[in-house]
Amino acid sequence: MVREAEHNAFAKACAYLNYYPVATRLTYVAAVGTGVLYVALLVVLWLFAELMVHRGRVPASDEMADADRERVAAEWGALPQEERKSLLNAVGVEGAAADTLATADAMAVSVRDQEVIWRAYVPRVLRGRIGDEAADLVTVPVDKSLPDVGVLSLVTRSHVSGRVLTPAVSWLARWNPWAWRWRRDAESPNYVSYLTGLMLLALGLSLVRALLGYVMRDMAARAATEAATRLRRAVYHHTFRLGTLAFRALGPSEAVTVFTRHIEAIHEALYTRLTVSLREPVKFALLLAFAVFVHPLLALACLLFAVLVWYVGGQAASYFRRRGRTAAGRAAEQLALIRESLMLMRLVKVYLMELFNQARVERLLARYGRAQVTRLRGEAVYKPLLFLLGITATLVMLYVAGLIVLHGGLGAASTVTLAAAMVSLYWPAESWLSTRRVLRHGREAAVVLFKFLERPGEVGQVVGAEFVPPMSERLEFDNVSLREPGSTRMLLQDVTFSIPAGQRVGLIGADELEKHALIYLIPRLLDPTSGEIRVDQHNLRWVTLDSLRNQIGLVLQNDLVFHDTIANNIGCGDQAYTLPRIIEAAKVAHAHSFIQKLPQGYETPIGELGLSLNASQKFRIALARAILRDPALVILEEPEQALDDDTKALLDDTFARFLPGRTTIFLPHRISTIRSCDRLLLLHNGRIGAEGDHRELIAHNALYRHLHYIEFNEVAEQV
Repeated sequence: MVREAEHNAFAKACAYLNYYPVATRLTYVAAVGTGVLYVALLVVLWLFAELMVHRGRVPASDEMADADRERVAAEWGALPQEERKSLLNAVGVEGAAADTLATADAMAVSVRDQEVIWRAYVPRVLRGRIGDEAADLVTVPVDKSLPDVGVLSLVTRSHVSGRVLTPAVSWLARWNPWAWRWRRDAESPNYVSYLTGLMLLALGLSLVRALLGYVMRDMAARAATEAATRLRRAVYHHTFRLGTLAFRALGPSEAVTVFTRHIEAIHEALYTRLTVSLREPVKFALLLAFAVFVHPLLALACLLFAVLVWYVGGQAASYFRRRGRTAAGRAAEQLALIRESLMLMRLVKVYLMELFNQARVERLLARYGRAQVTRLRGEAVYKPLLFLLGITATLVMLYVAGLIVLHGGLGAASTVTLAAAMVSLYWPAESWLSTRRVLRHGREAAVVLFKFLERPGEVGQVVGAEFVPPMSERLEFDNVSLREPGSTRMLLQDVTFSIPAGQRVGLIGADELEKHALIYLIPRLLDPTSGEIRVDQHNLRWVTLDSLRNQIGLVLQNDLVFHDTIANNIGCGDQAYTLPRIIEAAKVAHAHSFIQKLPQGYETPIGELGLSLNASQKFRIALARAILRDPALVILEEPEQALDDDTKALLDDTFARFLPGRTTIFLPHRISTIRSCDRLLLLHNGRIGAEGDHRELIAHNALYRHLHYIEFNEVAEQV
């Protein structure tokens, strides 16, 4: 069930690759192309090895295996007598000699006559396989030596041996005459030109393969990045539909984790799927097909041995790894107990437990040692075992290959090429297996991602929502309760209070989470579990979000500035707010003076990657942002850091000029701010425990006095 869920989720993520179909298709084409060209390079290696062994020379009759000579004799005997005589005449054998050889048994004649028949037979082979031009090249009188004919030598020997690859070799020679047509003069062999051609061909294939590799990776990067970007965009937009994510501003957000870590894992998995999951199996299949093509029996035997070694060795390695992990766990347990014994020194000394504790430590050390030996012994067994199995399989296969070569069933060049192909099978298999971890993490991340994206939004705007004008009467909480998202904890329970327009209210409480929860309900970052919140008798659930949030200025410590210019931090990129208006708001917030001194003034980048500002400067920029919007309702969370007297004076002046006539809710951290509030709401255990001004609460509420002493007593001495 879990695997099916992971498979389905990752399939959804893979569907995002269709947003860049051209890049995806080019990736697949290039992936297949790299595999094909790798096999093509092995073909060039094969031709090179053939050239090194035979130098492009057609073998003499006495150099062939008995089975090959018998096959030639059988084919020669099957030809019409007139055709045999014509072939003999072409190589300079005429008259009675031609008549005698045309009627003789090719295996019964002398060695010299067998060579003559062979020389007459070769042109016919090449004429049937390649064409007249190739046949003419080797139609040479018997008193002269055969010229070097490059790849035609391989065609001839392959045909005589009856190998299955003969048609492919013939096709290669037919469409690549440069491999045999360079020089026709028997005194000037063409193998140097042929060798040069092979080198240039290998370089060309390598270049094309490198270009295809670049195209594959580049297109895969584009397609995977496009998919990841769209997934991140979906997470970004969905985050705004989920009020719960605005809740824990102080902790790591679920959205941030999904946006970064999980989508990054999906990105890597998609890139791996495009570049490895198709390329390596295709490459493995092509290499295996090529090896089977060179020598089916030996290739399949090699593959069978490899699978056997992998299975037996893998099972052994898995067994010893499991034992090693178990032993490592026991060793860790003993080590933890040894650390505990070290922490008991005071107890040991006071209660005279030296002998008991020493014996205990010795027992633990002995168990720890046994566990470690067990863990390391597993590695000592399975690694040499894998090596032994691999060497044994290699030696057996070399022995079998040697027998086949010595009996003429396989040439030395083909053996080298087959060995290269079989060894090359390791890398695509290893690469594909090593990517399973990346793909597994991607599948797991996809489950988390789509579980997040499929979560219904808690905060939305109803159809037909009404426009609410700026607050002019009151803000009311009527029996409001709020359950913490994702848990059963009630953060607010039956909270009821009313704030008349223009009043300044301070929200006091020991639990920052409860205070922020109440604040988040006002701009509808969250909706209450039960109860109503009203602005001028308008239930917030039935008003438009834009009209509600446009009248609220929110200044919270976790969202003071972001990475951008100061002008965009204040104006939020809204072109309606011109620079002169931004400057006026900054002046009211007493931010203009320090902004002017910055390297680029209002165009100075700040935030995560920009110029570093202190807490007071960030707070004043956030104040300017709220001032610029002329809100009817202001929510201010003061800095927790101690401020110097000059900064306090600047903030008090800003409050005095900006807040009169506006409804203000403070989350205060200064005594002067608390004293300036018309009313304080004491929030305790999710309820309004008390309300009144500072003097009333300090005189009559023990909890308020306690909180005041804890948070404000030291500040009170300084103010």
